[in-house]
Amino acid sequence: MKITKLGSATVIIETGNTKILCDPWLIDGAYYGSWCYYPPIEIEKCNFNDIDYVYISHIHPDHLDPKTMKFIDCSIPVIIHRFHQNFLKRNIERLGFNVIELENGVSFSLTKEAKITIFAADNCDPSVCGRIFGCTNKDVKGSMQIDSLCVVEDKDFVVVNTNDCPFGISKQALQEVKSRYGKIDFALIGYSSASLYPHCMMDYTQAEMELGKQHARNKGLMSGLNTLSVLQPEYYMPFAGTYILGGSNYKKNSNIPFAEMTDVIDWLQTELYIKHIESTPVLLNFSEHFCLTSKKQSKPYKPIDPVSRNTYIETTAKHFRFDFEDDVYPDNEELFQLFSKAMPRLKKKQSEVSLFEDINLVFDINEKKFVVINLLNLTPEIISDITDFENYHRFKIDARLLKRALMGPHLASWDNIWAGSHLDFARKPDIFRFDLHILINSMFV
Repeated sequence: MKITKLGSATVIIETGNTKILCDPWLIDGAYYGSWCYYPPIEIEKCNFNDIDYVYISHIHPDHLDPKTMKFIDCSIPVIIHRFHQNFLKRNIERLGFNVIELENGVSFSLTKEAKITIFAADNCDPSVCGRIFGCTNKDVKGSMQIDSLCVVEDKDFVVVNTNDCPFGISKQALQEVKSRYGKIDFALIGYSSASLYPHCMMDYTQAEMELGKQHARNKGLMSGLNTLSVLQPEYYMPFAGTYILGGSNYKKNSNIPFAEMTDVIDWLQTELYIKHIESTPVLLNFSEHFCLTSKKQSKPYKPIDPVSRNTYIETTAKHFRFDFEDDVYPDNEELFQLFSKAMPRLKKKQSEVSLFEDINLVFDINEKKFVVINLLNLTPEIISDITDFENYHRFKIDARLLKRALMGPHLASWDNIWAGSHLDFARKPDIFRFDLHILINSMFV
């Protein structure tokens, strides 16, 4: 069995003569143009001609990228988990692909000797994964699956691909995998999460930024360590979440809480040694592979040069354009009318989450004005000064993208706006509120 690294979470798992392409995102511009690669990827150098299956773990655009999917023969079947809602299936089918949905934990035969099994990351909680607006909501009773991990096995080896599943929401699935398969030969492990914290906090001092980065970085590393502690694979590779921000978000790169890959390995190995767990790390550059049969990789890993990366950000990535930049700027009256039309949906969700508190939702609009919505009356108003506000959550978004979000998730979702770091954010008190972000996620006409 062989694992080839392409992009962030994009890998090829090869067993015998069968190749499974996982989570294809290889073209700059995920999340409305914000997420980019360094080093840049030349997708023309990726050979998809001999791919037999595509596995997509979940709906987010750094795992299902329509632009990348155009380079893949649509006759290749796409394997996904059978989620509660079929939006992932529908989106893939719109691209012209046939979808194979697998029940949770039920194996699917790729060949006579090879199988793939998908396990849902259950108990999804935005406070765990960092996605403050959430991808699911309290409408789903019981399970709140949105992400998945997979196991690819043949007669010789077992490979686990954990994708974006942080330990806090995948613990039960990981324990089931370990119990069912015993020895894990190779595990692809996440070590970070896409979060706006702290690099999108608009009122943080640099000292607060540094503390925030340390907290977020440690949270991601602990998730990876806990995952390794359960699976205890012979080999593992940290992956996923490796991106830079392009366009006008480029200045935020300096405060994204990502550790360098070599530092990730050093930290994990130290902690695994303390736990008396023997697991060998693997790092791969683009298009390089690790062979489980020979226990060797195609080439030694070459670390990314931070200076070259920063130069690329400053000279190239900052000029990338967002998807919405050709939109016409809405005026304040148009935005206010959209906020007003969104109130019935917001009010309905407010009743469902029972959130009736003296909290102000503050949205920056044009001409240094704000739309303010107090949760006790849900009556939008435009004001010019918020300096005396004590209990609020403030959101600053490009007016064109704000209009899209208010018009509905088919144009822009709050979750993807957040993940793309298009949102500048402040809150007082500085406390995460799951219920509040569920509420805002429903704010569109």
